[in-house]
Amino acid sequence: MAWIRDHPVVRYGSDPAWPPFSQQERNHSSGLDHEYIELVSHRLGVRFEYVPSSDWNDTLARFNRGEIDLLTGVADLPSRRLDLLYTDPITTFPLAIIVRRDGPFFESLARMARDGVPFAGPAGYAPTVFLETRYPALRLTPTRTSLEALTLVSNGEADAVLENLGVASHLVRSQGLSNLKITGVSEERFDPRFGVRTDLPILRGLLDKALDQITEAERLQINDKWVMLETSRLWDWKRVLTILAPVLGAATLIVLILLYLNRRLQRELTLRRAAEDSLRSSEARFRHLFETMPDAFLLTQTDGRIQFVNETAVSMLGIGSKPVIERLNLATFLGHPEDLPRILSLLRTHGRVLDHPIEFVRSDGRHLNCLCHVQLVNGRSGEEAGLEWIASRDEDPDREPPCLT
Repeated sequence: MAWIRDHPVVRYGSDPAWPPFSQQERNHSSGLDHEYIELVSHRLGVRFEYVPSSDWNDTLARFNRGEIDLLTGVADLPSRRLDLLYTDPITTFPLAIIVRRDGPFFESLARMARDGVPFAGPAGYAPTVFLETRYPALRLTPTRTSLEALTLVSNGEADAVLENLGVASHLVRSQGLSNLKITGVSEERFDPRFGVRTDLPILRGLLDKALDQITEAERLQINDKWVMLETSRLWDWKRVLTILAPVLGAATLIVLILLYLNRRLQRELTLRRAAEDSLRSSEARFRHLFETMPDAFLLTQTDGRIQFVNETAVSMLGIGSKPVIERLNLATFLGHPEDLPRILSLLRTHGRVLDHPIEFVRSDGRHLNCLCHVQLVNGRSGEEAGLEWIASRDEDPDREPPCLT
């Protein structure tokens, strides 16, 4: 194409301190945004050259001076229209409310604004601009970076931060801010895009076409590397089906008993054999039973990082989607985070724990009392690979102590 021939190099800029989307080391860029730049470069046959900067404001200044052709990680906000051409979103994340673990419960952003809750937020960033526009009377301390804002909350100099879930989850874990938690998820979302100079409309069109060609597998690989942090999955469907076979077998039996009450014995036995054959031959049906079982199922690493959940667990914890919850740590949802190492100690002694009372905290702040069956999962060499959790609502919080086997 003539435009590509005339523009073999495209200069781009990013926020130099905004992991996992973009970060700068020795004048080189890395992160989720850079991964998408690499995919687009490969598809278009254009070399993208990173222009270093000292901070996001410096990046914007270089863009306005014409030293940069393209910005990464920008949000198309009606209240903050930058003089550039926006591409389609490269990904999407919800905006999360981050507070201290020992802080009070906040039911909504509107209530926090009415109560005068002091926020911190990076100046000029999309979540901060949203707060300033929607709640102009909000008490807000501006910072240079998202990490500075989270650190203010961690140190007690502010009570809350509104940040996209990808950045918040990454920084809380990578920076050891263990006294912070997600107390809720806003209805607003962060949809990062590429921003192109207004005199380069052809480039914007080429970028949209290249982004549209990126496969779902490539997107998942980028998320696994930069957002979820766990670069490999311990679990696959064969393992999940093997682990859940007893549970799903019990669910099938219940269905067959109900059929028995309405049909003659011979008809029931025929249907039971058909159902069992179908379950053995159809992974899709097996997966459906797993997703709709009444109990929440979670697979975690021994440090609490969530590897896999069913839809019941997603509903119980109130996050809204499996990809989001699988980026988090189970300790985020425990009313008493010390329960995790205590249960791990019991498991190493007894092998598994039955009917153990656990208090979970949903993303909206509500507390749930549950009974949990927990057991260790060992790898091929006998090493501890993770934990299996099956949680059901506890209707009798005054029950006897848990059974250990």
